[in-house]
Amino acid sequence: MPDTAAYTVPDLAGWGLDLSRYSVFVPSDPFEDRVGPFFFHIGADARAADAVHCVLPTHAAHANYAGGVHGGALLTFADYALCLIAGRAADGGTNSSFALTVSIACEFVDAAKIGPPLEARGEPLQVTGRLAFARGRITQEGRTVALWSGVCRHVARAKAMARKDENAPRHIEAKSVEQVVPAGFELFDKASAYSRGIGPVYVRQEADDVSLVQPTGLHMCNSGGALHGGYMMSFADTAITRAASLVTGMAPSTVSFAAEFLSAGDPTVPITTRVEIPRRGKSIAFLRGLLEQNGRALLSYSATMLLRPRG
Repeated sequence: MPDTAAYTVPDLAGWGLDLSRYSVFVPSDPFEDRVGPFFFHIGADARAADAVHCVLPTHAAHANYAGGVHGGALLTFADYALCLIAGRAADGGTNSSFALTVSIACEFVDAAKIGPPLEARGEPLQVTGRLAFARGRITQEGRTVALWSGVCRHVARAKAMARKDENAPRHIEAKSVEQVVPAGFELFDKASAYSRGIGPVYVRQEADDVSLVQPTGLHMCNSGGALHGGYMMSFADTAITRAASLVTGMAPSTVSFAAEFLSAGDPTVPITTRVEIPRRGKSIAFLRGLLEQNGRALLSYSATMLLRPRG
């Protein structure tokens, strides 16, 4: 059963939250543990709107360039809330279902600050035999900072965990795998605190586009042993931010982000993406890209970014 035994529970009394009544998932999820931990509480009827309440205490490791919460952290939290709300709607709150994100869209309404906790609530919209649909919001101190909606595929948790156990030896061996970055890429040494906490990123500017590479690792995985959806979206958000900055010479911030998950990622192979900017104006840019491993598509993404003068 989920519990908080392995975590230090933050004191959020100043924000009216008592996390001693909340839970975290067990078995552990490496990437969510790295970004979080995330806490949740479920009401009597898991299928009701706002029955699931998720909390992410924020700290300096979540920071972007401007000192606020990084878009990748917000996307990871939105993905967590989507899977929790959709999964509990599918199994009625029994924790017998494992939710896998199929697609997600997020609109960033306002900036989030470091310090106050982030909260997420939502509502399940429909559950079918294989899919669950949900939407919700992320707030901070009562202020909406992001809106999200998405679709999950739900499978029996026992089946998903059995698959993880079958793959465990390969992922343990991944610790010693040396991953080579292709020639022509340079280390992005001015990454934000959040991006640095995940791992090094390498960049190469093309004629009109920007390519990025990141070696992967066990800390980027979900509880099933594959690359976490929040990690992949975090890398994509870093990629679009860097690409927009290099190509436009402006200071970009993400307005909206959408992703479709195409296949599971392997933590033994570098992940690559090429960011395209098919259209841009004086204050806005539209971007798109594809995350890949050895030519295999993992995640298709698109974004709208606001452009401001630097400084």
